[in-house]
Amino acid sequence: MLDYGVGFDQNDVPQLPLHVKPADILFLVVSHAHLDHVGAAPYLFVTGNPRVYTTKPTLDIARLLTLDFLKLNAYYIDYDIREFDRMYRNTKFLDYGEKEQVEDFNLQLFNAGHILGSSVVYIELPNGEKVLYTGDFNTIQTWTLSGADVPVTEVTTLITESTYGGRNHPPRHSAEKKLLEVVEETIDSGGTVLIPAFSVGRTQEVVTIISTQAPYVDVYIDGLSRDVTELYLKHRKFLRDPQLFQKVFENVNVVMDASIRRALVKKQKPCVIVAPAGMLKGGPSLYYLKHLGSNPKNSIVLVSYQAVNSNGHRLLETGVLEEHDITQPLKARLVWIDLSSHAGRDDIVKFASRFKGSIKDIIIVHGSPEDAKELSLKLREVLGEDVEIHIPANGDTITTHL
Repeated sequence: MLDYGVGFDQNDVPQLPLHVKPADILFLVVSHAHLDHVGAAPYLFVTGNPRVYTTKPTLDIARLLTLDFLKLNAYYIDYDIREFDRMYRNTKFLDYGEKEQVEDFNLQLFNAGHILGSSVVYIELPNGEKVLYTGDFNTIQTWTLSGADVPVTEVTTLITESTYGGRNHPPRHSAEKKLLEVVEETIDSGGTVLIPAFSVGRTQEVVTIISTQAPYVDVYIDGLSRDVTELYLKHRKFLRDPQLFQKVFENVNVVMDASIRRALVKKQKPCVIVAPAGMLKGGPSLYYLKHLGSNPKNSIVLVSYQAVNSNGHRLLETGVLEEHDITQPLKARLVWIDLSSHAGRDDIVKFASRFKGSIKDIIIVHGSPEDAKELSLKLREVLGEDVEIHIPANGDTITTHL
């Protein structure tokens, strides 16, 4: 089994995947630490004990995210951290490129370029089929991670995400340039920059960009990002430039308690504050927004995906969040910048085209119906009619054409 995650509905209630009997699983591979890929995996250890394969940073980060998830959603979830720890003990941690044989299956993990420890999964099946599962992946190099690196030359079945299957991202350098321009303009005017960002990946990337390109700017991080950054430092061999990353975070200010947080919003000195949650669903970022949003000298920079029903999306559309007592339109500058850690449409197609000589089936997952359809049309255009393209619904069974 490849990943076993938890989703959320429009009211942020956890949505569980279809039930799988632990006894039916030979082994589970976890591609990365995000809850939509690993959040249901502890259920397999309530009554079972399947083998698990992943990278060490993946489960270390996933444990932090699971603790936070259980704190907020214990009412809906029938496992606790003991099941996660049982899974951890039954996991074999692999390095990128390391070959592992599990009975008649051959398994390898490769850098996916998404977050620390994220993996593209390659499995050779006993019948000769060669399956590549992208998980969430990014093919471009960023300040913290190298782009997805998959030295495999033959694949018969590709299972690919399609989060951005319907569009491309702007050039990375232009997005980074815009971020730096907003930061410098705000600092020069005496304002504070609030950057709501995901704790895993986006915070570390944004801080590295700013600290490297504008080292004179004071940068603060808050919330769960602090603990995640510690794990990035612990597992820095998975980073593109470990020495640079360590140097950057030696000079970053860490908000350790509420008193420092209060002092920051009271003084509103020229600085950058990076804090979760990235969609402003809660956490320190919402607290900072309430205190910084009314000052026209300040800037609010959204750098994470903003789901349709999220606070971040509503703020971009209306400028207010009445349910959080932000009833007047923001006076602070509000900007959204695309710093995604997912491959765009053309990057996915280019990646799939590497296996044009061997690929028989492509299975499109992890995207809206519109994004999946758009990606399938582009793949068909580039790869031709000989490749079978599937967009399955939950519970579908697919027969491949080896």
